Amino acid sequence: MNRGWRIAGLVFCLALAAPTLTLAQSADYVAAKQRASAAFSDGRFEEAAEYFKEAFSIEPRGNLLYNIGVCYEKANRPEEAVKFYQRYVSALPNSPKRPAVQRKIDGLKSQLQGQYQEVNVATSPPGAVVFVDDKAKGALGRAPVSFKLLPGSYVIIAELPGHEPARQRIELTEAVPAMVDLVLIPSDEVGTVTFMVSERNADVMVDGRRVGRSPITEPLRLRAGAHDVLVMKPGFLPYKQKVDVPAGGAKRIDVQLADETGGLADSGGGGGSIWPWVTMGVGVAAVGAGVFTGLSAQNLYDQLDEKRQARELIAPQDIDTGNNLVLYTNLAFAVGGAAIIGGLTWWLLEDTGPDRSGGVQLGGGASQDGAMIQLMGAF
Repeated sequence: MNRGWRIAGLVFCLALAAPTLTLAQSADYVAAKQRASAAFSDGRFEEAAEYFKEAFSIEPRGNLLYNIGVCYEKANRPEEAVKFYQRYVSALPNSPKRPAVQRKIDGLKSQLQGQYQEVNVATSPPGAVVFVDDKAKGALGRAPVSFKLLPGSYVIIAELPGHEPARQRIELTEAVPAMVDLVLIPSDEVGTVTFMVSERNADVMVDGRRVGRSPITEPLRLRAGAHDVLVMKPGFLPYKQKVDVPAGGAKRIDVQLADETGGLADSGGGGGSIWPWVTMGVGVAAVGAGVFTGLSAQNLYDQLDEKRQARELIAPQDIDTGNNLVLYTNLAFAVGGAAIIGGLTWWLLEDTGPDRSGGVQLGGGASQDGAMIQLMGAF
């Protein structure tokens, strides 16, 4: 019952909040439209188009597409005007403005006709579906295919089932038609390569082509076979490796960049010696042993306390065992803590000076008065 009232209360609160959200959104929409109208009145047509786009992103109303087209037409950007007029016609096919807008589109296209350049796309194997820039814009046909584009920069994309997609960027000029020939690799002839690079912002190149900058989070798909890998970053020696990529398999490349002095890149402190780590490992093991003996001592103490409360006899050897466990626990914690601190200090200071002949000696022992620990060394 209480749960039902809570759900009902939540629904009621959301119902109250909904008009507020709608009003806030409408206020942003109105503000964007007002800025667009003001810019249009001042003759700042491209700026007005951007404000109308902002309003469209808040409330996607079809008439805004027409307004954007008008702005671009006034700004003498007929190719953009055609694009938004066509979007308007597609969004509102039953609009009474459609015949007039279609005549605008035809007129602008006739003006642009002389500027369009032909693009010829062929693929191997043939029959791939061809896109320009974005698949969401729709396919332009199956290769071999020809179409016309205005001068500019474009990315030609080809896709064929069972093959890896192929891409090529072209720079289309007014003078030279573009010839694009894309080779699509069968998917079963491709493997994946994962890069693990020790330094950020290093340029990663494969077969002379830049594939990205570290960290590269997505596996790279390459044709099976040998490939040359080059990783470079200012201040570090280039990393070169020939990698054999298996078909249908995966390869991982661990790149440890070395600085220009020849040493491995270091993120702070410590040299290449493993002994500081060994020392800290011994310390951790000693602390772990101290925890074990401490728990054993506590368990024995609880047992003896129960006997004491029950007025049972306690064997002297049990008391000696308890004392020894306490002594071993204190000793283990002392030795372990000192080893961890000493190893950490050794690691931090190993490379701070030209003299690396120093060392650390760690010693410990037990006596009747308790534990004794000594840490000696020169850094």
